[in-house]
Amino acid sequence: MAVAMPTALEIGVEQRVKGSDFTVDMVVSDFNQRIQVLSYEARDPGAMVEEIAAEAQRRDHTKVFLKAPDFDREALEDVGMVREATVSGYFCGQPAEVMALYLDDDRLERPYESEQQEILEAITERPADASIPDLPPGYRMAIAGPADAEELAALYRTVFASYPFPITDPAYLISTMGTHVLFRIVRDDKGALVAAASAETCRRYRNAEMTDFATLPSQRGLGLAQHLLAALEDDMLEAAIPNLYTIARARSAGMNRVFYNRGYEMTGTLVNNCHIAGQFEDMHVWCLDSSS
Repeated sequence: MAVAMPTALEIGVEQRVKGSDFTVDMVVSDFNQRIQVLSYEARDPGAMVEEIAAEAQRRDHTKVFLKAPDFDREALEDVGMVREATVSGYFCGQPAEVMALYLDDDRLERPYESEQQEILEAITERPADASIPDLPPGYRMAIAGPADAEELAALYRTVFASYPFPITDPAYLISTMGTHVLFRIVRDDKGALVAAASAETCRRYRNAEMTDFATLPSQRGLGLAQHLLAALEDDMLEAAIPNLYTIARARSAGMNRVFYNRGYEMTGTLVNNCHIAGQFEDMHVWCLDSSS
C-alpha cells in the first residue's frame, strides 16, 4: 500500500552522541522505526548499545543496527545483538559484521521469506552472466550534477512508493552530490531521464555502497541497471575505492540478478531493515572486492 512520502526529518536525523566511554554517529529514523549507527568508538561496545537501545525504546523504535569489526562481535552478542550479514572489505579490506538488535518480536516476522528464497534459487541456479547489452539507439549515460536534481528526484518519486532516505528531495540529492555520493543517470533518445543509480562512498574505509537504483517501468528489460552498475564500478576503481557492496530488496528479482551476474556474493539478509516500496522489507547484502 502506498504511503505519503515522509519529510527528511521523519526519514532520519543524523546525530553525534558522546557517552562516558563512547562516541557514536547515528541516524535516528521515525519513518524506518530504527536507529542506524554509522560509526562508533567505544571501550565497551555492549554498554554503548544498551544506551542506544534505551533511546530507541523511548522513541518506540524496534531495531538498532550497526557495522562492527569482528573483534567487537562477542561483546555485541552478549547484549543481544545478532549478526545478520558480513560486508567483506568494509574496513579498508577487512570485513564488517552487520549486527542487529530487535526490540519487538513483530519486527522479526517475515511473511515473504519463502518467496524470497525461491527468487534466490531461481537466480543462482544459472551461471552468472556479466555481459551487458548495448544501450538502445539514442540513449546516453552521464554523471548527474545539481542541474539534474529535480528530474532525478521526480524519477525516484515515480518509482518508489517509499524509500528509507529522502532521495525524492532535490536539495538532499544536491547536498550528497557535493560530499560523498556519485549519481549516474541514463537519458532516452528524447532526453528524458529514465534510470539512475549511485555509489555512496566512504573514503575513510575505501568502500562504496552501490545503491539508489531506479528505472521507469516502461524502460525495464533494456539492461539499464547493468550499464549503471558497470559504470559506477569503473568510477570507484578510478577513485581507488575497491570494496563494493549493496543492500538490495530481497523481493526484487531483477536487482538481485544484476548483482549476482556482476560477480557479487550474497553474505546475509537484513530482516525488515527499512521502509521501502510502501512497507518494511528484508534486504540482501551482496559484496564485491574489485581488487581481487
